[in-house]
Amino acid sequence: MRVLQYLKKRYNVIANYPIGNSPTAEEATKVSDTLLASYLAGDCDRVELCYTKFTSLVASEPSIRTMLPLNPTGLESEGDEIFMMTSKDGDFSLEKSSSDPVEPAKFPKDMIFEQDPEQILSAILPLYFNGQLLRQMQESVASELAARMTAMQSATDNASDLIKILTQQMNRQRQAAITQEISEIVAGANA
Repeated sequence: MRVLQYLKKRYNVIANYPIGNSPTAEEATKVSDTLLASYLAGDCDRVELCYTKFTSLVASEPSIRTMLPLNPTGLESEGDEIFMMTSKDGDFSLEKSSSDPVEPAKFPKDMIFEQDPEQILSAILPLYFNGQLLRQMQESVASELAARMTAMQSATDNASDLIKILTQQMNRQRQAAITQEISEIVAGANA
């Protein structure tokens, strides 16, 4: 909630749409329609999404992605990474390479579109925007669930360690009390 208050103070936050643990296409459509309508009406000059990018079960990173206006050179991202798992000498290894952005395809000058390219873009843009928004909502939920799972695992491990330490302390005190009683009995018998 604090994040929303921060963003409302500094930026034009249009709306707050709470999502559950399983974002649906309908929820994404509701949000994307509102954002797209606001952008096309000129209420805002760009649409940026703040979300948590899911990297792995133990790592996620906060991300801001500019959704609109679209990048005219293509939809690929610079520095996209490609991971390849291989085995060397019986051990697994991971090879990572990053790629440069791909150049946009050049259309031949004699290509004929049955519809106006603007009309095609107007039809495809809501679908693309909705799909990307749904993906980022799912990544955010996956990051949250991974963080919860990691926190619960850490709490379970800490509780197990605490139980072990307390059990050892209790056993030591019990053993010390038994040893003292035996010492008193032996001392009483000797007296």
